[in-house]
Amino acid sequence: MDPSALSPTNEIKDIKSKKQQASATEEFVLEDLYGTADFDFNLTDYHSDATNTLQKFVRKEVIKATLKKQYQNASKIREAAKDVKQSLIIRKNSIVQQNDKLKQALKTKKMKLEAKLQTPPFVRTSDKFAFTVGIILLCLTEYFILKKPEAMGLFYTLLIFPLLITRYFSYHKVKYHYFMLDFCYYVQVLLLCSIYVVPSPEFFQIVFALSNGPLCVAIVMWRNSLVFHDLDKLTSVFIHIFPPLVTFCMRWFPPGGDYSLVCVEPDCSMGVYYAISVAMVYYCIWQALYLIKTELFDKEKLARDKDIMTSVKWMTQVKPHPIYLMMLKCGLRPNPVAALTAVQGVYTIFTLLPNFVIFQYFELHCIYLSIIFIVCIWNGANFYFEIFSETYSARLKGYLKEMEVEKAAKKEGKSPQVERKQNEASKMDSGSSPAQTSTQTING
Repeated sequence: MDPSALSPTNEIKDIKSKKQQASATEEFVLEDLYGTADFDFNLTDYHSDATNTLQKFVRKEVIKATLKKQYQNASKIREAAKDVKQSLIIRKNSIVQQNDKLKQALKTKKMKLEAKLQTPPFVRTSDKFAFTVGIILLCLTEYFILKKPEAMGLFYTLLIFPLLITRYFSYHKVKYHYFMLDFCYYVQVLLLCSIYVVPSPEFFQIVFALSNGPLCVAIVMWRNSLVFHDLDKLTSVFIHIFPPLVTFCMRWFPPGGDYSLVCVEPDCSMGVYYAISVAMVYYCIWQALYLIKTELFDKEKLARDKDIMTSVKWMTQVKPHPIYLMMLKCGLRPNPVAALTAVQGVYTIFTLLPNFVIFQYFELHCIYLSIIFIVCIWNGANFYFEIFSETYSARLKGYLKEMEVEKAAKKEGKSPQVERKQNEASKMDSGSSPAQTSTQTING
């Protein structure tokens, strides 16, 4: 062995040479990996960066897994919601079908009931019942006037409320309920106040003047008819004739014979102040309230719904007032509300004039009311013998004809319903429907 090879100097040189080779190898590797050999390689920093990168990667994967799970849950929820929606739609359709079936069943029952009500046997029974009640009321009225005149106010009270309630519902059904704002209903309120709220002679004379004046004469003007089987006509007569009858009993037969309850003057006469002046003030109060209601508060409502009937529409469009027609013939085009208000005001003043006499003389008061009542009876007689008898007979003949048609259809093997529909179609082709024929018959 060469001694020089074992010297320290040679060992140091070998170590340095190996370090240089390792360094060159490291630079070569770094240059091969990163494209440069000038790289500050720090193992601690590299480990920290790797840890952070790994943590970020893990967090991203966790978030991705969470989002994926939530998306799957949302999909399941959407599917469940879709199933619930579909079941609700099916249930809704089922309910709608059941509802339609129920409506159809109710409609069928209603049509059958209406057809049954229109058959003459039922009509005859109901007419007989209404006629009987009307006669009983007439007899009771006569009894109270002759035997219990002091209780006439109570008898009137027991009748007025059910009649007005019935009228309201029947009028509201056909949109005639605004007629119940008319002057005649206003007088009913005043009469009830005179009986129960303000039992003073001054207020009584005002109510007496309005009841025996414009309200009573309206029976003649409006052609009220005493038709016992017709509740509507009977109610109209009641509203116009009962306040005069009640004030008649209160005037001539006061409770206990105390005339101080109804007389202001010592001779029990009626002066101009109460007969016309104050009475017209109460009339003007009603007229102002009526115009505020119909021409201010409900003007738009009445303009929208043309089917709602008022007194102004009735006396200018449906059955024009004779004075209004005369104005039109003369070439005048007055405002309907202003014209009818003026006409009704003049009418009220003139109809108040008889109160001066009838309030002071019993016999004249009796004659006055008798004339009004006779006119009412005469109108009823005209209705029975000129209108009702013909329409009632026509209605019975129509029913008998339908019975014959059904019998003939049964013999031929046809369905009576089909035969009836063919007859109704032929009637409609001829210009009148069965509904119109029925309505005309009832209204006749």
